[in-house]
Amino acid sequence: MNTEPHDSTRGAQEVAAALLVLVDAPARGEDEERLLRRLAQGAADIPGVEAAACSLPGPEGVPGHLAASDERAHRLERLQAKSREGPCLDTSRGERPLTNIALTHPHSRTRWPRFTDHALTEGFTALTALPLAHQGRTMGALELYHQHNHLAPSDLRWARLLADATAVGLAHRDMLRDALVRGDQLQGALNTRLVIEQAKGILAERFDCDLQEAFDRLRGHARTNQLKLSALAALIVASPSDSPPFPRPRPRPAH
Repeated sequence: MNTEPHDSTRGAQEVAAALLVLVDAPARGEDEERLLRRLAQGAADIPGVEAAACSLPGPEGVPGHLAASDERAHRLERLQAKSREGPCLDTSRGERPLTNIALTHPHSRTRWPRFTDHALTEGFTALTALPLAHQGRTMGALELYHQHNHLAPSDLRWARLLADATAVGLAHRDMLRDALVRGDQLQGALNTRLVIEQAKGILAERFDCDLQEAFDRLRGHARTNQLKLSALAALIVASPSDSPPFPRPRPRPAH
């Protein structure tokens, strides 16, 4: 929690620096957990925020990767994962932001009974939950724990910027991963094609036939013996010329 007097110029500079770090973190190789820790600590430094937590949903929709600025927020985040109820889950599912929600209001106790009781016990009377969203895709949520009406609109805007910067970073991370996967797939396909072409050339020379006939022999043997074409081709390329399944024909004796 930031307890120093609010200097808007200094605060703007600090948040701007944090925004750049969050956007660029995946490109530097930082994983989700480190990125979320940066977000939680940066959000907790916003005036009026007493603690912050953030999470990305796991395979079953419950919080998977998570981070918190202190142990109180971490306990509340774990509680939501265990009980499968809470503002983090609602916001991660794509619901609208929850701003300055009074935990003392009966509606909060009805909506999140266990979470609300524990949050009040931890000393928080309100929360704000913001989605980590980019281009219509919600990837997680940022929660700000504070006192009711103690979060100024300008500081809420900074929190939104931090959440948006993190979402952009996460989206870039996914794009980088997809590009690497596609690159590996293309390289694998190219390697497979090269070894098949090598095997075709070997068989064409070995049996004095054209490349189409060589490929027909290769494909026919693979189908008959339920072999992968690439595996059979690799075997031919790596084996001596007198090895099966296509040994070089022996020269006919001269008469």
